[in-house]
Amino acid sequence: MKVKMNFGMPSLTGKTGELVYCYNRLADKMYARKYTYPTLTDNNHKMGSVAQNLFRIKVSDAYKYDCRTYAYLYATAGKNRGVKIWTWSNCYLHLMYALAAAVPEIDLATLTKEEIYTLDLPCISIKRAVEAGLLEEVKDYVRLDNGM
Repeated sequence: MKVKMNFGMPSLTGKTGELVYCYNRLADKMYARKYTYPTLTDNNHKMGSVAQNLFRIKVSDAYKYDCRTYAYLYATAGKNRGVKIWTWSNCYLHLMYALAAAVPEIDLATLTKEEIYTLDLPCISIKRAVEAGLLEEVKDYVRLDNGM
């Protein structure tokens, strides 16, 4: 639920009692939700191992900067999209899961940087990912051509 503070109070973040407050500075909105501890399943462990492996692949700072730039261009494009990409890590994970959907023989839990370059996968740069249809096209995406 959206939260509005009265009397010029600053925004809250974190847990207070039964509520968790989150502030999104790009949307300039504060949200609150009831705190619940999730029930862990096998899928949680699978997604955790995939995310752990993907972040074990050390991407370059230039690639991270391109992901940040893409996230900013994507968020400020003004289109109503179902996927929210606010940070470089959101962009990176969205790209890698789109790659897995496009190329089903790739296993994200065991993928390495060497495999990415050996197979010449389109996730090598943001520009190639957009041209391959893994990410949505944004203005000036052709500048985002730094490698992993």
